[in-house]
Amino acid sequence: MYITDRMIGHKLGEFAPTRTFIRHTKKDSESRR
Repeated sequence: MYITDRMIGHKLGEFAPTRTFIRHTKKDSESRR
């Protein structure tokens, strides 16, 4: 799960780091809670 999240973030980060960051932050906050 960690590798997949990192791979997707890296692949999407190169395409749209701003969009991925905003989407990741919302999902990360819900996943951590």
